[in-house]
Amino acid sequence: MVWTARPDRILSATASYGVVLGGVTGVPALGALAERHWALLTALGVPSLVLGGIGVLAMRRWVPDDLRGIEAVVTLVCLFAIASIIPIPAFLVLGLSGWDAVFESVSAITSTGLTVAGDTSGWPLAGHLLRGWLQWAGGFAIAVAGVALIVGPRATVQAMGNVGLDQRDLLSSTRDQSRQLMVVYAGLTVLAIGILLPLMPSWHEAVFIGLTAVSTGGFTPRPDSLASYGRAAQVVTLLICLSTTVSLMFYILWRRSGLRAALTGTNARGVGWALVAGLVTLTGLFWASDALPPATLADVLLNFASALTTAGFSVAVVTDVPGVVAFVLLAMFIGGGVGSTAGGIKIDRVLSVIRMIGLTLLRMRTPPRAVTHLKEDGQPVKSERIVALVAVVACYGASAFVAWIVFLLSGQAPLGSLFDIVSALSTVGLSSGVTSPALAPHLKMVLAVAMFLGRLEFLAVIAAVSPATWK
Repeated sequence: MVWTARPDRILSATASYGVVLGGVTGVPALGALAERHWALLTALGVPSLVLGGIGVLAMRRWVPDDLRGIEAVVTLVCLFAIASIIPIPAFLVLGLSGWDAVFESVSAITSTGLTVAGDTSGWPLAGHLLRGWLQWAGGFAIAVAGVALIVGPRATVQAMGNVGLDQRDLLSSTRDQSRQLMVVYAGLTVLAIGILLPLMPSWHEAVFIGLTAVSTGGFTPRPDSLASYGRAAQVVTLLICLSTTVSLMFYILWRRSGLRAALTGTNARGVGWALVAGLVTLTGLFWASDALPPATLADVLLNFASALTTAGFSVAVVTDVPGVVAFVLLAMFIGGGVGSTAGGIKIDRVLSVIRMIGLTLLRMRTPPRAVTHLKEDGQPVKSERIVALVAVVACYGASAFVAWIVFLLSGQAPLGSLFDIVSALSTVGLSSGVTSPALAPHLKMVLAVAMFLGRLEFLAVIAAVSPATWK
């Protein structure tokens, strides 16, 4: 038997999250109110009040209690789609054109960080709070809020790729998991802001960058990202990004069972080793190439760390040395761990592919009747995980290829175009310079679609638009 999605259930479920969606623009609206920026307050406050009212009404009357897995997936796609639309009027008020406002909104809610806003130094504080808050919400809060209101959304969790809750025996229910993960996320955010306060020139920059660092988003109040901040602020910001590049389950396990159990039970070790291996290898490539002055090594390494965490902060202009660019591209493609706020294919999946290669080589040396299995942590890997892995990687590759063809046909530089496309698909935010206010509108929309697909890990969006889902 195959389930189909019921539009009335999806509509009811989406409406019941109105309070959550209202909070997307509600918090920046308070900032606009404090600054008495009435136009921005109207653009942010009206959708917040409307959606909040719908949510309160829906939670009393229309919350479905029999939501199917496919309906949960489509509901979360709808949530992100609505959350991408409602901030657009605010970006128009801030001076962006129509297409640029759409791009900026999608980049923010998908916690990517690619921008076409140009110089934002003249924006009100509420404008910077809007971008930081959207990235914070898109990085994790919306996904957790949606999961918390759905009973048994395992398919949704896997499709989102943001809350890989394989250790269901550690916690009593999906709701409890969501609450505890939200507590971890909020706690890391408060800690990040507190650490950044003495390192940043102003308190509001510490708040805005703290929000975007925890969400591995990448927006900053300054047009040069982190380049004009001190080295200590740059390093600490990227360490904060690294803290949420591992599964947030790491912190729950650490508290419940100790550091050793957290390291062995999550992807923290894999993320750590990937970062160390990448930094060491890139250092070797740097000294072997002689194409860059030695003083730029620290900038290159920090940009690489930003790429691997998919944070998108840059401490200097991304180098155009092909070997270094290719290595940063690989880091963006891989990304962080499953269960984190990072994007990319995820290190866990890359490790699974490496195990598959090892198993294939092993089977070449074993007798025909030998029984061998693909294992992870001593347990056989289920076939559905392998199928999902192949599907996500295939969708990523196909999306990148199609987008790249469009950019090439539009006369864009091959390597620079590929760099920005991968940055969008992995929700990174680093740019080779191709993404700018001068980019053609249709190419901006290609990148916006790439960011949306990458944040929802392709399969959820494909399921939402597939006719088979509805018939």
